[in-house]
Parts: sequence; structure tokens; C-alpha cells
Amino acid sequence: MRLVERLFRGNKKAAAELESVLKSLLIPFETIGWDHYDNSVELYGLPPEFRLSEVQCDRIFKCGFGTIFANHTDKWETHYHSGKNHAIGWRVSYPHKRGPEAKCIWVEKLIDGWPKEWFETGYVIIVPQKERS
Repeated sequence: MRLVERLFRGNKKAAAELESVLKSLLIPFETIGWDHYDNSVELYGLPPEFRLSEVQCDRIFKCGFGTIFANHTDKWETHYHSGKNHAIGWRVSYPHKRGPEAKCIWVEKLIDGWPKEWFETGYVIIVPQKERS
């Protein structure tokens, strides 16, 4: 049985095994989580500049996950999805993470599959990394 299946069944040894895998990959996470409903693993407390390599993504996806959510300490997330070019994550910062004054979603670049209207109306704003402080 794959690691992800044991994890979703509540196997505590599987959680320790996942942490061991992530540490062996030198991923500087503080805590982890996972969700059965979207087959994802969540990595929390990552440094802002940290990005997963192809080797790191490959190993995590081989555990059985379909999505990796890398949560950075600068209130940005990098999302990785299994499949072609899976090590090229896309970056997003949701308003609820930035505080009550934040009103829109920030992304580093246009995200394929997101409605064009979101960008046209300002619901989503492109904020390239070089423009962030």
C-alpha cells in the first residue's frame, strides 16, 4: 500500500515516514499536513525563496500525492501538480493570509485555466516577484 493511502487511513507510522522522506530531500519545512479530498500534501513554514526541485517533486509524487502546496513564510504559496513539468510551480498569495486590508488574490504570472475576467476585474492581480518588497 502506498504511503499516501496509509496516511489517509490514519496510520501514524505513515506520517513519520512522510516526514522522514521530506527531511531526506532537505526540504526546510516546519510542519506538514495533507488532505484526502484533493490528494494533496501541505508543507508549511518554507523560506520565501525556496522552490522544490524536480527530484524533490518526483519523490513526493511517488508517495502517491497529486498536488503539493508549499506555504512560504512571506504569505505566498507555490502549487505543484503531478504531470508534465510538475516541478514548475505557480505562485499565489491569498488575501486572507495577508490581512484584513487585502482585497484581491496576487499571482506572479497569468495562470492557465483561471478565468480571464478575474484578471480584468482586479479580483486577481499579477505581482511579479521583482516588484514585491
